[in-house]
Amino acid sequence: MGFLRNKILIVTGAGSGIGAAAAESCARRGAAVVLSGRRADKLDLVREKLTGHGFRAAAVPADVTRPEDVRRLFDETERIFGPVDILVNNAGRGLKADILEIRDEDWRAVLDADLTSVFLCSREALRRMSKAGNRGHIITVCSIAGLYGTPGYAAYCAAKHGVTGFQRSLKWEARKHGVKVSTVFPGRVDTEFFDIYARRPDKRQMLPARALGEYLAAIAERKPLKRQALRLLNIWRRAVRLTGIGS
Repeated sequence: MGFLRNKILIVTGAGSGIGAAAAESCARRGAAVVLSGRRADKLDLVREKLTGHGFRAAAVPADVTRPEDVRRLFDETERIFGPVDILVNNAGRGLKADILEIRDEDWRAVLDADLTSVFLCSREALRRMSKAGNRGHIITVCSIAGLYGTPGYAAYCAAKHGVTGFQRSLKWEARKHGVKVSTVFPGRVDTEFFDIYARRPDKRQMLPARALGEYLAAIAERKPLKRQALRLLNIWRRAVRLTGIGS
């Protein structure tokens, strides 16, 4: 099964979409996966699917914007499977609203979910990986919104730009502990993210979550050629969906 065999992963935001797809892709490669998120019912469905296929998976509900929940998540992971080898930061939320329409509580909620969660989970992972002396890996799902600004997404873009800056600093600091850091900047992916829209984008504009899940698994496997091949494949998939080539 290769590099991921018997590796222990934590995936946040694993109750659906990208997180669930990444967890399944990694579990199929032999990893023991801890699914985390706020919705216990969703996590249980993913866990049952994975264990039903004979994969090792556990569900640990947690609000990763809360330090005490993050510590409990890592404690439970160690109790169930052992020290974490790979963290996939995927938890987050979206907000589509003009600046004048953004409420204070919504601004704080987006920054907490998209940025603070990455800080808390990455800090805890780095602390434990460096203490255990394992050459771990922290992978964070950011967004193209972490590279560009666009109208109607000020809060989301601010949070994701924060993630980009944090990851760049984390990469340098983690290196001295032998911990690898990777950041992914996907475009539109067909997930619950777009449930906040009055009208969801056309599916032809989005990649299926499983495509990004496979890409994240390739990053976790540390296979750069496979990662590049999947990246090119996803670009081709998006072009086909947008242009209708081959239909």
